[in-house]
Amino acid sequence: MSTVEPFAGEFTPEQMALRESVRGFLASPGYSWARLTGELGLTALAVGEEHGGFGATAVEAGIALEEAGAALLTAPLLSTTAAILALDPASDLLKGLAEGTSIGALALGGNVEARPTAQGTVLDGRVHHVLDGDAADLLLVESDGDLYATDAAVVQPVPTVDTTRSQATVILTAAPARLVAPAGAAHGLAVMHALLAADSVGVARAALQSTIDHLRTRRQFGVPLASFQALRHRVADLYVLLEQATSTARYALRVFGTPEFALAAPLAKLAATEAAWTVTRESIQLLGGIGFTWEHSAHRYLKRATANHLLFDDPPALRRLLLARAFT
Repeated sequence: MSTVEPFAGEFTPEQMALRESVRGFLASPGYSWARLTGELGLTALAVGEEHGGFGATAVEAGIALEEAGAALLTAPLLSTTAAILALDPASDLLKGLAEGTSIGALALGGNVEARPTAQGTVLDGRVHHVLDGDAADLLLVESDGDLYATDAAVVQPVPTVDTTRSQATVILTAAPARLVAPAGAAHGLAVMHALLAADSVGVARAALQSTIDHLRTRRQFGVPLASFQALRHRVADLYVLLEQATSTARYALRVFGTPEFALAAPLAKLAATEAAWTVTRESIQLLGGIGFTWEHSAHRYLKRATANHLLFDDPPALRRLLLARAFT
C-alpha cells in the first residue's frame, strides 16, 4: 500500500510550493486566522492585485482548501473564499476579505425579500445553515436570484454534526443592504459547490491515509493487516473513488469563469462529497474499534464529510440540478 498523495502532474512548480507551504503551516501548532491571512495570505490568493491580492486563480484557492479539509481547519477560510469568488472581481468589498480583516459568508437558499425604502434597500427574512455565519461580518444574501451585501443580520449559531465548522441561522429584519451581484445567486451556489468539493477531497485523502497507516502498523496473526488481500482490495477501491473525485473537483476549478463552470461545479460537489462520505465510513470500519473513539480523528472526518454531503444541495438535489442544466 502506497502513500495517498494527490496527483501532482497537473500542477506547476509554484502550485506545488503553495500546497507544501499550506500543508506544513497547518501541521504546525499555534496557527491562527491572523497568521493564515497575514503570513500565508490564503484569503488573498484569488483576489486581484489592485485589491491587495495575489492575482491567482480558483485553482490555487482549491489547493489551499484541499489542505484545509485534510487538516479539518476550523477557521472560516472556505466561506470567505466563497464570498470572494462570488463577488465581481472589481468589487470594493474584496480588499477587506483579501486582508482577512473581513470574514465573508454566503447566505443562499433562504426566504428573503429585498424591498426599497427611502433610505435604500433593506432585507427581511431568514436563511438556515449558513456556513460560518456566526463568524462573518459580511453576509452575501440571496433574494430573488440576486446577491446583496449586509452586516446587519441577527445570527443564531446552531448545533451541527460537524463540530469542526460552525453553521448559523441568519435573521434579517429591515437589514440595510446593497446589491452587489445581480443574478449572482446561481454563480454563488456553483462556487460553494466547487469549494466544498475541494474540501471534501482533502477530507477523504486524510482519512484514507490514516487508515492505510493503521493497516501497515496493526498486526494480526503475526503479520500487518495490510498484508490481507481482502483489506487491500477495499483500500484500492477507495483510492480509485478518491482519484475520480479529485479529478472532477480540480477540473471544476480550472473552468471557473467559463460557461462550463455552472455544470462542472455541482458535478464536482456530487462526486467529491459522495466519495468523502464513502471513504470516511469505510475508514472507520477498517480501523476497527479505535475508529469509534474520541481519541481518533476518523469520526471527525466522517462528520465533516457528512456535513459537506448535505450542505448546499444533497445528492438527489444535485442530480436534478445537473439534469436540468445538461439539457438547457
